[in-house]
Amino acid sequence: MALTLMQCRPCRLLGWEELKDGRCVVLRPKFGTSRVGQWLARRLVNPHYQIHLDEIGAFVWKACDGDTSVGTIVERMRIVFGARIEPAEARVDEFIQTLVRAKMLDLTHNC
Repeated sequence: MALTLMQCRPCRLLGWEELKDGRCVVLRPKFGTSRVGQWLARRLVNPHYQIHLDEIGAFVWKACDGDTSVGTIVERMRIVFGARIEPAEARVDEFIQTLVRAKMLDLTHNC
């Protein structure tokens, strides 16, 4: 039996910082995580691309802790954001799939 995305427990693969207003900045290494990439990054003032997430994206990002299922994230989003998040499943599905394709989240260890 295959698991659906709603049963998966996504896990963040990149570092991040939380801003004072609760939004997040995801830090993607400019040269990757290889030895050469890390060596090059040490020579830069800012070795990361900064990806700024809005409040909804930040909510999902913070919940992707490897323990919380996508279905639980959707339920919690409905409580916090109400009707403005609808259609919640479709929005979260699309956002998480985008982050997985960008190698920012991992589903393979949990699905």
